[in-house]
Amino acid sequence: MSIAKKIYVVDDSIVTRMFISGIIKEIPNVEITEFGNGEEVMEGIRNETPDLLILDSVMPKMDGLNVLRKLKELKIEMPIVFCTADIQSTTKEKAINLGITEFVNKPIQKESLLEKIKNILNS
Repeated sequence: MSIAKKIYVVDDSIVTRMFISGIIKEIPNVEITEFGNGEEVMEGIRNETPDLLILDSVMPKMDGLNVLRKLKELKIEMPIVFCTADIQSTTKEKAINLGITEFVNKPIQKESLLEKIKNILNS
């Protein structure tokens, strides 16, 4: 049996985390850990780098862009799916420049997110 892929889901909304985790559970052999804000996930990443990070943009304590900046500063690399309801192109550009792998608009479309996750995990 292969080792489970570790996926971190970061969103301040428990409903959104449950929705995303429910989508991911359709993929075999994954282990999901949820975090409520950027500070929490940075603590988790210091202990273990996941195979995929699904990151919300707007959160209290440390938002998604600041998480991306911190990861870049610490030279920690992993595939990242950045999720946001912010329709401004500048937010997307900043996230791309900070190294995201994929961008997902909120409200999240199940099939789109599932396809992006599968593509990342299989590459």
